[in-house]
Amino acid sequence: MTDLNYLISPFFLNNKEVKKIIELIFFSYRDFTAGPDKILEKLNFGRAHHRVIYFVGKKNNITIKELLRVLKITKQSLSRVLSQLVKEGFIVVSTGLDKRTKTLLLTKDGFNLEKELSTIQINKIKKVINQFSQEDINGFKKILFEMIEFDNKKIFQHLNE
Repeated sequence: MTDLNYLISPFFLNNKEVKKIIELIFFSYRDFTAGPDKILEKLNFGRAHHRVIYFVGKKNNITIKELLRVLKITKQSLSRVLSQLVKEGFIVVSTGLDKRTKTLLLTKDGFNLEKELSTIQINKIKKVINQFSQEDINGFKKILFEMIEFDNKKIFQHLNE
């Protein structure tokens, strides 16, 4: 295991130290997504599919408009991914309260896939996070939250109400 002292330098927040943070984000995200990526690859899906499945599972009857706001992708990009997920039986598209609104729900297969992918990531986080104090964890969460742009914080908070 890497000595944390190697990561923490007395030269607080100089460019070299900030670049270490960039690299830590890169490597940790890559390893965080590696397990789900293997499962997705077998289905000919990618991370975009994972994000759609995750957020459709997170919020029952999420509208396409809401999902576009969360993912910050184009309708065209979502359409390609969503069409594949619908065609392969992971998501159902329904008409909302007004006929112009489309809502999304996971099917049983979609729910099972979301659970399988999330379980890998939940277990990875729990394995690591159990080594730290509540204060450390809250500090980490504060840093991540503050990296989110103001408008996106509103979206995050709405998803977690």
